[in-house]
Amino acid sequence: MKEIKTTVVNKRYQEYNIYIGRGSKWGNPFRIGEDGDREEVIMKYKEWILEQPSLLRDLHELKGKRLGCYCRPWHHCHGDVLVELIEGKDGS
Repeated sequence: MKEIKTTVVNKRYQEYNIYIGRGSKWGNPFRIGEDGDREEVIMKYKEWILEQPSLLRDLHELKGKRLGCYCRPWHHCHGDVLVELIEGKDGS
């Protein structure tokens, strides 16, 4: 059986299974502007989530799902970090 790939989609324009933006447990607590530019806040999110044992335990909830955010398809986002962690490509 083929494994379903976890993807990040724009929740305004595509169907999604799980919302990962602000207000969800998966949301990025770091904001563009006050906490850095886009790449900086994504890196901060990656460092932060790696220190959140409860979220790391719950990553399985996202596997094979379409993750809804507002950034895609125009921008790289924290959802990419989640996909990397789920697929075991986090480099850590």
